[in-house]
Amino acid sequence: MKIKITRTSRVLFEGKDLALASYYDYNKKKRYWIIFSENSISVENGKQTNNDFELWLEQGKRYPYSAYESNMYCIYLGYKYEVENIWHGLFILSPNERKTRRYLKLNDRDDSRIEVPYEEFIASSPIIWEEREPISDFVFDVEPLVYLFKDNSYIEENLHGAWYKRNIK
Repeated sequence: MKIKITRTSRVLFEGKDLALASYYDYNKKKRYWIIFSENSISVENGKQTNNDFELWLEQGKRYPYSAYESNMYCIYLGYKYEVENIWHGLFILSPNERKTRRYLKLNDRDDSRIEVPYEEFIASSPIIWEEREPISDFVFDVEPLVYLFKDNSYIEENLHGAWYKRNIK
């Protein structure tokens, strides 16, 4: 099992963990939430675009669906980084913390990233966690902080997403 980046907002809809985005319609002057799915959405408001399905929900209303926005962080070689991406076998780390930036001798305007091969990164015994935050208009009923890798091992139940245990039939 490998760690995958989940930088998008997520929503539990019809028993599926789906991507959620915010959109402003300039013509209607309204904000919407858009739920994206590769499979059909059973609600009558869902529509097909290309090969995907979308459900548009007006913002400012309360919806019964569980949702959250997440960011992944790690402690690598003693310093905190945001895991910006995991791409082509590389962890892309962003040194946003002041202590980390001082250690790397980066000035405030330097937006350098560190690229570490996946296997080398895991071999360094990092601590990797995901912080989840509520999204307005939706239910927030997930753990706000979960570890993905700690004490030299993957935390298997946390690698499958926030609702993995709920979806087991």
